[in-house]
Amino acid sequence: MIISNLNVKTNPTEKHILFLTHYFPPEVNAPASRTYEHASLWVKNGVRVTVITNNPNHPHGKLFEGYRNQFFQRESVNGISVIRVKTFLTPNAGIVKRTLNHIFYAIMSIGVSFRVKKVDIVIATSPQFFCGVAGAIIGKLKRKPFVLEIRDLWPEAIINLRILTNKLLISILRGIEKWMYSSSKVIITTSDPQRDYITATGYSNEQIFTIPNGVDLELFDVESLSKINLEALNGKFLITYAGTFGIVQGLDVLLETSKLMESYDDIHFLLIGDGEERKNIINKYHQLNTKNLTILPLQTKEKIVGLIAQSDIGIVIRRNLPISKTMISAKMFEYLAMKKPVIFSTGDVEDARLAEKYDFGLVIDPEDPYKLKDAILKLYHDDSLRKRMGENGLKTVKQIYNRKIMAEKMLKIIFSITK
Repeated sequence: MIISNLNVKTNPTEKHILFLTHYFPPEVNAPASRTYEHASLWVKNGVRVTVITNNPNHPHGKLFEGYRNQFFQRESVNGISVIRVKTFLTPNAGIVKRTLNHIFYAIMSIGVSFRVKKVDIVIATSPQFFCGVAGAIIGKLKRKPFVLEIRDLWPEAIINLRILTNKLLISILRGIEKWMYSSSKVIITTSDPQRDYITATGYSNEQIFTIPNGVDLELFDVESLSKINLEALNGKFLITYAGTFGIVQGLDVLLETSKLMESYDDIHFLLIGDGEERKNIINKYHQLNTKNLTILPLQTKEKIVGLIAQSDIGIVIRRNLPISKTMISAKMFEYLAMKKPVIFSTGDVEDARLAEKYDFGLVIDPEDPYKLKDAILKLYHDDSLRKRMGENGLKTVKQIYNRKIMAEKMLKIIFSITK
């Protein structure tokens, strides 16, 4: 359920939140953005927030400039006290090394947590499974309420994708998953299907709250955005995908669609991001030898927003998998904030249903380049439809998916269990 008002009276100056997250700015991805933007707004409300995170290295496993991989570093980011721990550096690819990275962070965060005093509540965010485990352990050690934030279901995702097939390991991880849920005072999900999945494990539905992703509208001032000059984009009708290059997304369909549309000289496709499938996508790009598609590496938040502002259509794309039905695209909200209509090559999933409900996009079957081509041409030929859907999208994020509103709702939940 999406909560509206809990009517909880609080004195936020008395609260200290300890937040565990695998990612945090200057890293650029959805978990980092959500945690940073929520925490920044909580600090403005007088809450003390301490974040335990890795040294920034995502997605290539290389330390960002200006950072050293020490056991303990402290910095202040927009009023948030940030503790960075020794990090097992590895690229965002390959299950074994990434799992070691996650376990190492969990161990380091538990150790460092003893340095954080007078905590009122412990929060940990997924999709990193062992981040949640560490949060549950820290909550028990400090005898404080633990809140688990679920952004993606794990281990369900790797089981669903058949990355993990060992029955014994699956059984062990399922047991840890249930223990982690049962250790939580409340659970925050980003979609209702995630809530339904957790409820099916036996956890009380009354203790699960859906706080979707959203956008900080102050970051989406079109007039203040700097344009990025790419010769291939000048004067083009631009179709943009920004986000993860992963197995779930199936971005090869976008490449196949671009190949089908090479005869449209003024239409161009732009893919921005990184992930475990990036190398495969680039290889297929060279195989197809498509002339109307540009692939950019992961960009800063400001540059991504600038590129979306220059686009005509945003794309949300996922393969036809059961796990896809539990997801809501975080990047979708950025398209909407920039008044861009969105095509959902996903079928009947949660975010696609939102598009139909609020009339800000078109929904087509997944993994079908011909239907994606038809949807693009429908918007390409209809200026008024693009304008209407773009305006509806901006209205939707302003009224419902404003990050400030989401942060306030989550804070009310936190205060309700720390009374």
